[in-house]
Amino acid sequence: MATEFLRSSLQVRAGLAKLLSRLLLASLFLAGCSDPLNHRDDQQVVIYPAARIITMEPDHAFSEAVATRGGRIVAVGTLATLKTQFSNDGFTLDTTFSDKFILPGFVEPHLHPSLAALILPMHIVAAMEWPTPRGTSIAVRGQKAFLNRLRELDASVQTPWLMVWGYHFPYHGPLSRQILDSISNTRPIMVWQRSVHEMYFNSKALETLELTADMFAGSEHANWEEGHLWETGLFTIGKPMMKLMASPSNYLDGLTMMSQVIHRGGITTVGEQGFPQVNEWLEYWSLWWELGESTPYRFALVPNAMFLLHQHDNNAIAAEEAASRILERGNSKILPVKHMKYYADGAIFSQLMQLSEPYMDGHQGAWMMSQEHRTEVLRTFWDKGWNIHIHVNGDAGLDAVLDEVERQRQTAPDPERRVVLEHYGYARPDQHRRVKALNIAVSNNAYYVHELAPIYAEHGMGSARAKNISPLGGLAQAGVPISFHSDYPMAPAEPLTLAWAAVNRIGSDGNVWGEAQKLPLDIALRAITIEAAWSLGLDHEIGSVKVGKKADFTILEQDPYAINPDDIRHIPIWGTVFEGKHYPLH
Repeated sequence: MATEFLRSSLQVRAGLAKLLSRLLLASLFLAGCSDPLNHRDDQQVVIYPAARIITMEPDHAFSEAVATRGGRIVAVGTLATLKTQFSNDGFTLDTTFSDKFILPGFVEPHLHPSLAALILPMHIVAAMEWPTPRGTSIAVRGQKAFLNRLRELDASVQTPWLMVWGYHFPYHGPLSRQILDSISNTRPIMVWQRSVHEMYFNSKALETLELTADMFAGSEHANWEEGHLWETGLFTIGKPMMKLMASPSNYLDGLTMMSQVIHRGGITTVGEQGFPQVNEWLEYWSLWWELGESTPYRFALVPNAMFLLHQHDNNAIAAEEAASRILERGNSKILPVKHMKYYADGAIFSQLMQLSEPYMDGHQGAWMMSQEHRTEVLRTFWDKGWNIHIHVNGDAGLDAVLDEVERQRQTAPDPERRVVLEHYGYARPDQHRRVKALNIAVSNNAYYVHELAPIYAEHGMGSARAKNISPLGGLAQAGVPISFHSDYPMAPAEPLTLAWAAVNRIGSDGNVWGEAQKLPLDIALRAITIEAAWSLGLDHEIGSVKVGKKADFTILEQDPYAINPDDIRHIPIWGTVFEGKHYPLH
């Protein structure tokens, strides 16, 4: 499959479709690229005064001017001091941001470009509105409304397939092959669940993909009668569907839209938390092409240990060697980092996370990797000096993960080793303390509480647990370092929205969920800047406005410290400065 994908991708890049894709991206950033200030001598010092600079440096939290040269920060201080400092060498005074607020370029440490590229060209039918470069989707709730929306799409969409993303059982009710057959038994339909960990097919889709009951019978994460695949079933039985969705023309179009989403969020550095997701060569070379000169952000690639383990017949040594080869590739825009990711329990959006107390309806969570494989992968990569990221959502999943990390810390102590728990959807207070004692950090999707708390109080978890989804207040009280991520498309790729969710904890029903779990604004802003950079091992280069670091800035029209906390997500973003160059949104 890899060879076929690569051949197709190369053909598309050589053709007109690829050229048009690049022209579309170039037009997005035309203002930034055409700005004469972007063509200054790189060795010229440029001084930017601002209404306020929020540095994220604890000993120099605020300033009024920053100086850059050659894409790096060379001074931070008062405007008068900087003018004096560079008076002999000469400087350019750029007053573009004199009435605006400069923050470090936002860091999104956990986003999946492959999933974004697959989903953005699809039809979105979700319980929340989703802003995309093609417009904002309609919020759809209730089974009747969901199925009616599918019927509308079936009647209007001209493509052979109907592919939909966003289904979520608590909001949309049951789904099955039979229900999808009632929408159409002549057109293949695939519905991708909100978490992307599950798929549903109608009979025509199963027939078109040549999937059989025998194939489904070979997986514990597959149900033929319902036309349903989940977790590991996607990596095996779901391959033909993934191949179809990743057709090069659709994929490249999706990457272009992804770049627009990232820029609109004020993001200058992104982490691909688990590379690859589908196909290594297709993903790498498509991303390499997408990150052209005019693209104002960079990607850090965190190798996906679970994917590589499957690819190498569950041989952890071979998986580590394959991950090491990923580190050998890269450039100034693609940064392979010696961080690996592996998986514990299932997705929170699927309610397949492992909980210590049963779900309200009695169903069980799922493991994405067996304990044997998790232990072997952790030991093998640890011995080779890798930093560790672990996908874990539920408190029972967390118990198992903390036991594994504790054994490894005792066997091979290394206080400098970075261990980051990704997601941390639901956990207990005793676990926060244990996380701190084991010198572990947490990267959380703070948006969980907004979308999931109201509906999970009624379905699956109950009110007591739902109000403690994304238990950030408890983590902060325990002294655990916290960063935020969107896991896009699990949340909007909007760091200000994540900060808003953490500070206010307002659910989609308008109520506050878990008052004690609110975060102070300072911690929330650190979570989308310096702590997010630390989680990727890039805090020496980005994440704060500090001499020597990259001249990456996010430019806001309002001071987040001077507005009502409920308005944080609505702060207008002027654009970004990426390595010293302007990239306005408009």
